[in-house]
Amino acid sequence: MSLLDKQIDAIKEIYSQIKKAGSKIQPVIVGKFALTVYTQGMYPSGNISLLFPDIPLLTKVLKELGYSQMGDFWTRGEIVIEISKKFEIIPTGTFNQIETEGFIMNVVSVEDLLIDMMKQCTAGDETVCDLIKMLIKSYAPALDFHYIFQNLKDKQSVIKFKQFRKETLN
Repeated sequence: MSLLDKQIDAIKEIYSQIKKAGSKIQPVIVGKFALTVYTQGMYPSGNISLLFPDIPLLTKVLKELGYSQMGDFWTRGEIVIEISKKFEIIPTGTFNQIETEGFIMNVVSVEDLLIDMMKQCTAGDETVCDLIKMLIKSYAPALDFHYIFQNLKDKQSVIKFKQFRKETLN
């Protein structure tokens, strides 16, 4: 069983326990693991980053499932869960429901992922810039470019993203 399969099984287990606890909502996958989902494992991430407003419930579930806490990270074997505190994406951010093996996961939208990645790209991370180009090329017909441009925080990000869009779509 691959690490990705183990990670998906861990997410299924966490979702199941949160549902059993009576929560009407499930965590949203964010960060590099969202990138893993959208690249279908081509970009592997060692950490699963989860965003969930009820942090006490999430930490209780992780403890019950045998995870050990190390700061914002919870580990069990080779599975590492990060409790994300990027709550700024909640008011405007959206998520997609992605089905894998009959199981539905909440994953931050590609647009919000791209907006978040632009911070690292404009800071000089060329690998992230290349990944942004790949995502634009892969998801262009479905991307809400208006939403992306509305939510990019600085002029440099807007200029660079427009450049990437032009490069990848021409």
